[in-house]
Amino acid sequence: MLSSLKYFSALLLTTHVSAHVTSNWDLFQRFIQDFTRRYDSIDELYMRFKHFENNLHFIQEFNREERNVTLGITPYADMSHEEWSDSMGFHAFPSRYSCQTYEGSYDGELPSSVDWRKNNAVTPVKNQEQCGSCWAFSTTGAVEGAWAISTGNLVSLSEQQLVDCSTSYGNHGCNGGLMDYGFKYIMDNGICTESEYPYKAVGGSCQTTCEASVEISSCRDVTSKNQADLQKAVAQTPVSVAIEADTRVFQLYTGGVITGSSCGTNLDHGVLVVGYGSQDNVDYWLVKNSWGSSWGENGYVKIERSSSVNDVGVCGIATTPSFPVV
Repeated sequence: MLSSLKYFSALLLTTHVSAHVTSNWDLFQRFIQDFTRRYDSIDELYMRFKHFENNLHFIQEFNREERNVTLGITPYADMSHEEWSDSMGFHAFPSRYSCQTYEGSYDGELPSSVDWRKNNAVTPVKNQEQCGSCWAFSTTGAVEGAWAISTGNLVSLSEQQLVDCSTSYGNHGCNGGLMDYGFKYIMDNGICTESEYPYKAVGGSCQTTCEASVEISSCRDVTSKNQADLQKAVAQTPVSVAIEADTRVFQLYTGGVITGSSCGTNLDHGVLVVGYGSQDNVDYWLVKNSWGSSWGENGYVKIERSSSVNDVGVCGIATTPSFPVV
């Protein structure tokens, strides 16, 4: 890889190129080092550089306008938008199982803000890598939170077990799945810890040698399009949701609150709502992602929130919320 960099750098230096190209190449070299990229050939290196340049241009144009969200160089800045779109892992398969309906109950007055990280109910941000297993990370995150709130014990759970073992429940490993199917699997089988069944980012045969450390009794589906009920649910536990995340704003997001102009409502990515609050007079959902801590706000994203009871919400966040019950 190092020799490829030197060779391509020499080509740039010996060719009549504009100053902005060499500047972009310097940024690209830093990107390669920061995110330990490895490319197999000069052709791939050149292709990734062109994608990187294209994304830099998009970032600069986007950030020129005053917005609630800021874009920058993320671990995915060398991908084309088409590649990015194809990497999503949530799929709306024909329904085989759904949770019981959450009735929107909450005792007392809702807090103005919630952050379950402050209550030791959220594990560190994880990374699904090049595997469409977002649904598994959303599932384990919700169960980790519910278990911690119920028992006082926060434990990191195995996404790989869900990837390998829940296909008979309707999930498809690295090719997508649904959180409710993951909850159903855990209701029937329990789930092992991350350390006992570590993540490999590829599908494999189901390993039954580990002993389930966490169990849940049931799960609840929050009424679709009801952000008021979603807020009540999040005030009690982290909640699994699906969003549309195949846009370049998500690909290159580094901070701020994502609003409706930045995404659609065609669900393709499973994430975890771990709180809510307000920033610069904009209400938001605090969302834990599974793209590593180098993306977004240390692995998190804020998505605009409302109190609507008849709206799928920004990025479709209120379409299919659900959570487990210990």
